[in-house]
Amino acid sequence: MISQMKNILTAILLLASVTACDILDIEPKSQVSSDQAFTNLNNAEAVVNGMYNNLQTVYMWRVQVITDVASDMSQQVDTWDALIGPDEFNFSIDNSEVDDLYTSLYRCVDIANNIIANVPAMNISQANKDNLMGQAYFVRGLSYFDLARLFGGIPNVYGTLGVVVKLTPSVGVSESDFSPRNTLRETYDQVEADLQEALAKLPATNAAGKANKRAANALLARYYLYNQQWAEAEQFATAAIGSSTLNTPFANIFSTKNSAESIFELQFNANDGQGLRQWYFPSSLGGRGGTALHTEMYTEITANPADARAALTAFNTTAGTYYTTKWSTAQNADNFQLLRLAEQFLIRAEARAEKTPSDLPGAISDLNAVRTRARLGNTTATTKAEIIDAILNERKLEFVGEGQRWFDVIRKGQTMTEFTNVRRSKGSLPSYSISTPGKQVLPIPSAEVRTNPNIEQNEAYR
Repeated sequence: MISQMKNILTAILLLASVTACDILDIEPKSQVSSDQAFTNLNNAEAVVNGMYNNLQTVYMWRVQVITDVASDMSQQVDTWDALIGPDEFNFSIDNSEVDDLYTSLYRCVDIANNIIANVPAMNISQANKDNLMGQAYFVRGLSYFDLARLFGGIPNVYGTLGVVVKLTPSVGVSESDFSPRNTLRETYDQVEADLQEALAKLPATNAAGKANKRAANALLARYYLYNQQWAEAEQFATAAIGSSTLNTPFANIFSTKNSAESIFELQFNANDGQGLRQWYFPSSLGGRGGTALHTEMYTEITANPADARAALTAFNTTAGTYYTTKWSTAQNADNFQLLRLAEQFLIRAEARAEKTPSDLPGAISDLNAVRTRARLGNTTATTKAEIIDAILNERKLEFVGEGQRWFDVIRKGQTMTEFTNVRRSKGSLPSYSISTPGKQVLPIPSAEVRTNPNIEQNEAYR
């Protein structure tokens, strides 16, 4: 980890004139030492904004596109080798986008570590301390969650090794920079501890683009879903849902920033460049057009013309492929909806179906809430197995382009069947299949393995 974490910025000061709603959309003004960064509240808040700025680089498109093209959701139709590799289940240890993703996540961790280490000694109110630290715990928990599921695996499904868990700021080079990977269980346990701490410290409401208690509840619900802790997944999804209903029209989720649907939304503008539109939209509309939906995926989305989600797809006449239009604002200025309400209903539906004893009527009710908003009729599923399959299919349709599909298939233990003979409209072969269970995770970047001899590479990439 030394190659990624040595000399990472410890603070970013933003323009003093920025308003609260725009504060995460501004380029960094300057870098300062940690001693300067935590001398007053304004500077400490700038460090928090810098942390979210780094989180943007994770979710500007990397998590979503890398995992979607590695699944049966999307395909890479241009010549970008770093995404053609994932599309063909052929990750390289030198993949530049995987390296950037890994590095950016650890940068988020290190900035969060600086906040957690330095804020307690500040001469500010306890409420301000709790808010700053709560956001740091939230982002660190999210970052380790992503590192674990991308590079380690999912408990009780695949993987035993997690990632290196570092809880103190990086200062120069020390023995901790040569630590071996923690176990997968230890990594996930750290995620849980961080998110529980975030929940305890965060306020009920916060500025747009900043975590609050509801966001912590929502991410904990996702965490417990991945860990098959069904009662807890139901509990925290219920807390995140509260009294909310799915009444935001589907198209408005993406055309309106910070709609009632969004629980946690990363803020972007034209200066940041979110990137999803750039990858999916054709060159005739100012995009690159390098990523496209699989034809079979498009067929599923549009199978029922009444489905409101079908309207957010289009045909690229130049490439002869289909693409999602969820993020359509010129200059790639759309926000990204990282946690949204529909996911919580579907988490709770799955948890209710899976728990012992099952609550199948409750699961059906939650599933139908999502279907109703999509302008579909109620599910016809009645048995437990049918309901779970229906929930997973609903997730596939609901989160097109949002980076959920890869993880859903893996966590349900369906990788080797679902990702077999994935038919493509472009490429050197008509279809691709995942060849080994070890490719359910990404390789640890080669630069990391070379720098730290104690890092063990994932088995499929040795």
